Amino acid sequence: MYEITHALELIHRQAHLPPAELRFLRYVVERTLAGEQAKVNQKTVAADVFGLDLLKFDPRADSTVRTTAANLRISLLRYYAGPGRADRIAIELPKGSYVPRFLRRAQLSVAATSRLWSARVALESRTVSGYATAIAQLDSVLAEAPNFSLALALKAESLASQAIHGSRPRPCLEQARICSDRALDTTAPAWQAWLARGAVLQALDLDWTSAETAYDNALESSGGEAATHVWYTAFLVGRGRPREAISMLQRTVDRFGYCNPTFLGDLSMLQMLARDYTAAHETIHAALAAAPHYYQHHLNRAILLEAQGDAAGALRELDQTPLRLHERPVTWGLRGLFAGLSGKPGIASRRIVWFRGIQRTGRYIPPSQVAACWLGLGDLDAAVHHLELSVEDRDPLAVWFHAYPFFRHLNAHPGFQRLIDRIGVVRY
Repeated sequence: MYEITHALELIHRQAHLPPAELRFLRYVVERTLAGEQAKVNQKTVAADVFGLDLLKFDPRADSTVRTTAANLRISLLRYYAGPGRADRIAIELPKGSYVPRFLRRAQLSVAATSRLWSARVALESRTVSGYATAIAQLDSVLAEAPNFSLALALKAESLASQAIHGSRPRPCLEQARICSDRALDTTAPAWQAWLARGAVLQALDLDWTSAETAYDNALESSGGEAATHVWYTAFLVGRGRPREAISMLQRTVDRFGYCNPTFLGDLSMLQMLARDYTAAHETIHAALAAAPHYYQHHLNRAILLEAQGDAAGALRELDQTPLRLHERPVTWGLRGLFAGLSGKPGIASRRIVWFRGIQRTGRYIPPSQVAACWLGLGDLDAAVHHLELSVEDRDPLAVWFHAYPFFRHLNAHPGFQRLIDRIGVVRY
């Protein structure tokens, strides 16, 4: 207990937290040390930390607790990447919870510890440069501590996620398998190692049974934290259980994450995959108000507009996405798709020519993005052919082909249905 209170005191002295965040942190740590973590929730924090009247407190309308928790989580990440990088005990506030976790940190150098925490921040950006930065930082950590489970697991996750963002999927996933296996072959595997193994089994092997076992281990060893991870919710969609994923993520958002853009982005995407467009519209509206510059909200709004029959509006929204083009390969083909569906086939044709030019340089273009352009041009056979190539490449997004709203245009194509059967997903 002394080590934890000392860790809290170090944060007090060195992190320069805003008073509200410091009060919040001290309260949840002290309640947890007293064995009262079951009583730590949004209402008790509202009353005990902020002095709010619970008779008048509406957790949906009043975001004081959620906002402070979100800001505190970011502050702790920054602290342990900077002034607190040498602290022996780290205090974390897991996503979706107000109960802190206390981690005895590996005996890394100050520089390696800083790189580890910087990698975690970069990983959460979900961009091409973010994954590249995370992998570079983790390689530096592993050069010092080759068997450090968390670093190996995070590298595996970065590689698997990089497979979605414009890199050749199969080599990335094969490297991720090596890293996750090494991460699990340690005395105290990080729960992220089980999550990464599930991602590899799901995306590379299409082995849904083994993937579920790995995810179950991740859920158990993380105390449930893995339930809201994007790889696990993708798995649930592939198993025909999108509403289960929505329910878990909605509870997390209601309790904690209205100021967390990735949670809101994942939630609205899941709602679209479940065909609940009304709920998706409400979530995207709230998300754009909270984080207008986060690219995923604009991308999701474009997908929603097309699903509702407004392809021209989808194209306009996509063109407003606040992220450089090379950072978002998942949107490359959507522009051609939305343009073609809105009566501008020339844009889709030019996008295909652009893809071919890039491919001649040796750079990888995800076949699923080429498929989207062919779909915009109305060539369903070419679209399905490129989706087949995508599955051969083991694009992790293949597990959502049956659920993406814009691929509804292929539902009558027998080749598309055979492809969905081959992937092994459960239709809904």
